Amino acid sequence: MSGPGSANAEQAARDDAHLRSLGIKPELRRTLGFLSNFAIAFSFISVSTGSFGNFGVGIGLGGPAFFWSWPIVIGGQLLVALVFAELASHFPVAGSIYQWSKRLSNRTLGWFTGWFYFWAQVVTVTAVAVIVAFVIDGIHGPMPDKSSFLDSPDPTGLTTMFTFISLLTLLITTLINAFGVRLLSILNNIGVATEILGMFVFALILLFFANNQSPAILFDTGGSEAATGGNYLPAFMLGMFMSLFIVYGFDTAGTFGEETLDASRQAPRGVLSSILISGAVGAVFLLAVILAIPSIPDAMAEGQAGGFPIATTIIGALQTELIAGITLGEVYLFVILASVFVCTLAIQGAATRMMFSMSRDRHLPFGQLWGSVNTSFKTPANAAIAVGILAALPIIVVGPLGGFYMSIAATGLIYLSYFLCNVGVLQARRRGWPHKPAWFNLGKWGMLVNVLALVWGGAMIVNIGLWQDKGLFGEFGGEGRGFTNPAFSAFFTPFRQRYENLPPWPTFEVIVGVILLFGILYYAVAVRGKAADVEADTATGEAMIA
Repeated sequence: MSGPGSANAEQAARDDAHLRSLGIKPELRRTLGFLSNFAIAFSFISVSTGSFGNFGVGIGLGGPAFFWSWPIVIGGQLLVALVFAELASHFPVAGSIYQWSKRLSNRTLGWFTGWFYFWAQVVTVTAVAVIVAFVIDGIHGPMPDKSSFLDSPDPTGLTTMFTFISLLTLLITTLINAFGVRLLSILNNIGVATEILGMFVFALILLFFANNQSPAILFDTGGSEAATGGNYLPAFMLGMFMSLFIVYGFDTAGTFGEETLDASRQAPRGVLSSILISGAVGAVFLLAVILAIPSIPDAMAEGQAGGFPIATTIIGALQTELIAGITLGEVYLFVILASVFVCTLAIQGAATRMMFSMSRDRHLPFGQLWGSVNTSFKTPANAAIAVGILAALPIIVVGPLGGFYMSIAATGLIYLSYFLCNVGVLQARRRGWPHKPAWFNLGKWGMLVNVLALVWGGAMIVNIGLWQDKGLFGEFGGEGRGFTNPAFSAFFTPFRQRYENLPPWPTFEVIVGVILLFGILYYAVAVRGKAADVEADTATGEAMIA
């Protein structure tokens, strides 16, 4: 007797056979369908999380016209996503860009791609857990004595609510990631439905009932060019950071490929659907918020001061009381809270699978431990716990705010990792890859899309890497760079100890340099020349290692 269960079992068997042809032993539980695969990637991107945390940067540094950075970044990242969708169709395996780069170029490039991306994901988990605390602070409001809720003592009396909430979030997400991919997918599905519905509903309400600006405001710079010598391009490139800080992580659909049914077809669909739907939802939502702002100068000032003008605008515009004294605007914060929590889950899940994939190849310290699968839950539980601990360390050492600032550099690391992966793929294309197409393939457009993705990624890495120095960068190195690439010394206060004589080195370059240095040392000692070849992919006829 045949049925859905039998069909799924047959498909899972075919997927596992593909994995074995790639030299990988199937161990993870394969239960995710397309919607769950898409939901995890969509949750990683999380427009609501990113816009809540970074709208102030966009409006503050670029004025209302920063809105146009959104379609530009979506278009640029779509080029990268098209390349990654083809790769996910060929290689739907845990570790995404690490595996893709390693298999199509060489172990060294693949390893450093994964090394950079893993640490970027870990620090991003830290930052999003901190945003959970920010949102709860917005829901709670100030203390009776008008002091900050986040600065108040936590229930244990050991630290502040800021640190307590951030660490508690990581504890919960770690347990979920360690012991249940089905629970992870259910929560992601609920979170995505809440986010999409919530953002569209709030956008429509704002557009119809709280419209304070003409659409012409989208072409208004708000005077932001005054800070960049009268030239709007440097100001726009700063405002673009709101979009740059959001639109990445779509490759997560590929990294959950070993847990997805019909992965060669569903993973690339997840990659592309996550960025396209995020682009559409984000465009409508950002448009509605900008048009609802009652005072553009006030919103810009709040953003420049490190505030959250998107929350101020929505809460102020939607004062209709629903139940128990909760206003419609405050409901927005609860929607954001759910989205940010699910975003933390998804990013930690992706980082866990990157650690698991590299450790399975014995390419990370204590790889045998992190590359194992829990026999009861069929999850990389050890890797999930390790990621949770690593993500907690910045909060413990430099504080939640310091951990949040480090995410600026983490974003740059992700763009750098994507760039390195695309370099490896371009090398493979020049040798004739793919010789046999997978379910999703770019065909004759593959080389052009690949090159354009590299041009786009390289330009954005340069933008992220600039720092505050007019002598070197002219108006592109103005004061706004203190937001987008701050000096590492500004927040490096381990255990609240400030070092006054630290040089004002830019955070992105410092973190890239430290990770690169330790990576070179570890790779030279423990990885280089010590890994065995993997088998060729008999399903697609490709030799995996150059």
